[in-house]
Amino acid sequence: MRIDAHAHGIHAELNENNKRIPPIMSSWRNTDITPAEHILQHNERGIEKVLLLDPPEIAFELKKVFGDFVLPCPQIKIDESSPDEVASLLERGACGIKFIAPMRPYGDDSYLPIYEVIRDCRALAVFHTGFLVHEFFDPGGVLARPSWINMNYMRPSELDRINRAFPDLKILIAHFGNPWWDEAWSMIKSNKSIYADMSGGSAYKKSMNMWKEMFAPNGILDTKTVSKLCYGADDSMFSPGYFGYQNFLKFYDDLYEALQLPEEIRRMIDRENVLMLTERK
Repeated sequence: MRIDAHAHGIHAELNENNKRIPPIMSSWRNTDITPAEHILQHNERGIEKVLLLDPPEIAFELKKVFGDFVLPCPQIKIDESSPDEVASLLERGACGIKFIAPMRPYGDDSYLPIYEVIRDCRALAVFHTGFLVHEFFDPGGVLARPSWINMNYMRPSELDRINRAFPDLKILIAHFGNPWWDEAWSMIKSNKSIYADMSGGSAYKKSMNMWKEMFAPNGILDTKTVSKLCYGADDSMFSPGYFGYQNFLKFYDDLYEALQLPEEIRRMIDRENVLMLTERK
């Protein structure tokens, strides 16, 4: 069984130009299938539970409906949030906070008080890294920011400065830095509290030879680094009858076989790393 470290459950209606329009809402609808039956269908496909990275109102709504299947990690607008607001989300039961589409680099001094709260609460900081689709976050989008996004602000290397300021802050790099793969590798290699998923984007489309050379250079397995991966798909997990993450299940299985990973490391990637990262004790 796997815990998906990068899941979503958001929906927005389309306008006449086939563009998503506000408001954003939950993708779950009351149908003939019950939440328990929906969970069972995911279980049958090998998904035990999910780390949900949606805006707070949706993350907590789906947590209420789906119970232990959901690990809520609300996505916030970092430029509009305060340390007190983040502390309040964590007090409500969030296991971490998701950051995406900042107006300044992730490592900017203005954001450090927010990271400090997460560190003090022993929660998880999840950072979108690399390329970001246009539709949702551009001005006018359903998760709009005040200006257009600069993807350079979301480079994996920005997390190095955060780690130097807060070496005990648990960090999960989303999307393995696409397209800055080597930067993401350097972050998990060099910083003990930084982990990464390979969800979404194009990681699963890259040559398996590239990943073999990254995690087993010259055929020698880099056990320490590969052990810091987490399974993640970046797919909708709450649309009844939809199970679109098959490509990622296959990608991770193929990676395990290509690297000839021991069962112990497979378990760490599949579920144990996420459980450790979301543990608040």
